[in-house]
Parts: sequence; structure tokens; C-alpha cells
Amino acid sequence: MHTNVFKNVEMQHMGNGVCLFPGVIEFNWEWAFDTFKKLVDEDVADMYSPTTHPETGKPALINKSGYIFHEETFASMPGRCSSAHRREDEQIKEFLNFLEESKDKCLLDYFVKFPLAYKNVWWKVKGHIVRYQEKNTQYLGIHSDTSADYVYGYPHPSDQLATRNTVSCIVYINDCNDGMDNPTEKSFSGGHHYFDQFKITYIPKRGDILMFPSNYMASHEVLPVTKGERYSYLGWYSHGSPNPTYNEAIVDPLSDPQLAQIATNVYMPELREKFKNHLEKLNIDKSSHAYALIRDGF
Repeated sequence: MHTNVFKNVEMQHMGNGVCLFPGVIEFNWEWAFDTFKKLVDEDVADMYSPTTHPETGKPALINKSGYIFHEETFASMPGRCSSAHRREDEQIKEFLNFLEESKDKCLLDYFVKFPLAYKNVWWKVKGHIVRYQEKNTQYLGIHSDTSADYVYGYPHPSDQLATRNTVSCIVYINDCNDGMDNPTEKSFSGGHHYFDQFKITYIPKRGDILMFPSNYMASHEVLPVTKGERYSYLGWYSHGSPNPTYNEAIVDPLSDPQLAQIATNVYMPELREKFKNHLEKLNIDKSSHAYALIRDGF
């Protein structure tokens, strides 16, 4: 397998907390494309069951997390694989661990730019694979990453984990070929990431990592993919105590390292020390706000 490489690059602040780490990782993207395709195909086939939408009474589909989708709009939605971290394949586990480690390193630079974000991250939701296909011109409309889709008078959503998200993070696996002179076979057209409140458009490139606030201010959409397949790896950095009523559980990697390897939601017990070491490595002024947070906080 091609060596996975993390590179120190300068973070680009695109505005309003939207930050890009251009070409920050290198990997065997053709292998990643083929592997992610297989994983999404398998998960999609097993993820959805027919139901009735509680608000409209129309036919719908429900996924294993309890989210309900209207049948007529389902075909245009992206496919997802949330089970990748539970796979036994060592090559897959090695690659996903590399993606997680790369995201975590980028997060430290994000904290340097936005120190108070550090105070809002206790644990993370590991990434899952997202695929948009030319078939059915798949896209995702404007949304925020903290919505639980609550409707008064109907049962509370069974999964409210999204309300805990602070920072969203996306790793891009293949290229958007819009404007490319020599597009590759496994690139795609369309599929731009657009932040409607900020009028920021990002055109995906493999090896890029994008971070942004999860709340409504950074509401965003993925524009329709018009050719090929678009693959990314999406996760969140979060805070708040888990709620057993809604099946929310966070694993502590220090007390249960084996479970943490396959769990989706894990605490980040070394985050404070890693942020401190990162500030020292960058020679950040010890009178700065960032240092005050790690010195005075718990």
C-alpha cells in the first residue's frame, strides 16, 4: 500500500471560521476510492428500512440512527458508510486511523486561530464515509450540523448527538475536475461545498481537509454531482455529557482502549496536553488567550 503522509501546511482561513488545510495528506487515493465505494455499497444495502413519515403520513425510509427520509427525495441523497471502523481488514483500519490522526493534528491549528473552540471540544465523533453519485444527481440541501430535526407534538428524535457538535471536519478523497485540464477517471464534476451565509464556495481536492463551525451560522450545502462519484470522510468534534435516554455513549480510550478502536464516539483525554505542546512548538506568546485557557482550565 502507498505510504500515508501528513504534511505541515499553512491553514487558510476562508472567512467566518471556515478553514482549509490544502493538500495536507497524501495517500493511495485510487485504493481509497475503490475501498470506500465497496464499503458504502455494503452499508447502504443494510442501512434503511421502509416506514411512514410521522409528520406527513407518506411512505418514507428510516436509517439505523432513527433519521427518517421521504421516499421521493431519498434517491437524491448521498450514500453513507458508518460501520467502517468496525471492519476487521487491517489495511482499512490503518487508513482510517491515519485519517483520524491527521484530522486531530489539523484541529490543533484550528484552536490556535480560534482558542475558544478548544473549550468546546471534549470528545469526537469519528468520521464516516459519504458518497455523492452522478446517478440521480445526488446533493445535500442547506443544513447545519447541529440539527436534530425536532417537531413539536411528535416523538423526540431518537438520536440527538448532532446537538453536541462544535467543529465539523471533512477529508476529501477524490478531486472535483471542474476547471482541470486532464481530469482523472475517478474524479467528478459539480459537488462544490457552498456556505450560503458566508458566500464561500469550496471545490473539493483530494488530500484537503476542511474545518468549520457546526452550528447554523455555517449552514452549508453540497451542490449536485453531475458526473462521477464524490467521496469524503466526515466527522465532528463535540462537547456535552452523553444522554443514555437517547442511546448516547462516549468511550474513554484510557479505560477501554479496545472498545475505543471500534467505537464511533470517543473522548480525547490527551487533547489539553497536545494543544499545550503545539503552542510551545509554535512559540506562541505565553500571555496569549490560548495559553490562558490551558493554564486556567480543567
